[in-house]
Amino acid sequence: HPSFSWSPSLLFLVLIPPFPAPLSLVFLTIIPAIPGPLSQLFPLLIPVFPAAPPRLDTERCPPQQNWTEGQQGTLLCSARGAPEPQVSCSKDGTALAPGTAHPAHRAQAGTYLCQASNELGTAQRNVTVWVQCESGVPG
Repeated sequence: HPSFSWSPSLLFLVLIPPFPAPLSLVFLTIIPAIPGPLSQLFPLLIPVFPAAPPRLDTERCPPQQNWTEGQQGTLLCSARGAPEPQVSCSKDGTALAPGTAHPAHRAQAGTYLCQASNELGTAQRNVTVWVQCESGVPG
């Protein structure tokens, strides 16, 4: 949807395609407001909104995580992308909010499916959580 803004020296034209956009950038076109034929105007394209689908990497969403029973456990999983992706994780239909600390229990051990979504797509990764029992034996 184009929008316009006038100033004494510049005309700004912003084109923002609807999502999901096949382009990876949205451009701002700056046209100098110089009197004369149109052939003398040279538009300049400047990227103003880099767009990227979600990405879950091992740095932000480690595939194996260790917790200790009775202590605070936090499922670490965040994603990169633009717009900012929303991340959710679940195991056997039970959701566990990533980044939120809570007391760790043996029942939380297992493999979680974490999904990151934005307007450009969805990425997913399996994250295995090991809960170390009080006796030192993994649960």
